[in-house]
Amino acid sequence: MIITLRGTVAHKDTHSAVIEVQGVGYQVHMNPAGLSALRIDAAANVWIHEHIREDARDLYGFTGRDEHRLFERLLAISGVGPKMALNMLSLGSAKEIETNIEKADVAWLTRVPGIGRKTAQKIVLELRGKLVGADAGGEGEEVVAALVNLGYDRERARAATSSVNADAPVEERLKSALRQLAR
Repeated sequence: MIITLRGTVAHKDTHSAVIEVQGVGYQVHMNPAGLSALRIDAAANVWIHEHIREDARDLYGFTGRDEHRLFERLLAISGVGPKMALNMLSLGSAKEIETNIEKADVAWLTRVPGIGRKTAQKIVLELRGKLVGADAGGEGEEVVAALVNLGYDRERARAATSSVNADAPVEERLKSALRQLAR
């Protein structure tokens, strides 16, 4: 799984950039704010979400870890795909989006193309109380997000991670949680 890319920006357009790493160019889909931070022929370091389907393998890039975490939390919501989540990130900074979700500002969320009132309400329902100030428990959420990406239900993933050693490295916590789920 690709988590970060560090290389040189070879090309960019309105929806993606090509980041060349040791002679290999990776197409990375990004929101307009992230793309504007990149300069052609300049070094770039982006956080990556690798989205694999049976007919495609896409990379989504973010200039900061907070955006990356928010994107992955949005993807865990049924009905929210990578393009919709990326469009949501164009509303503002990760902190601004999290704040509006906490305030249950459904009208603000519906400004994103493809997000209607019901989807916005679902996003608020599933993420409210879990985002702002989540940096303290961010690594725990990384394990939950990893389990959700592997196909486990979010609540079962949370239950499995609640009994693992919080001071252990992320990899160890993930292994322990997987052992819990296998029982």
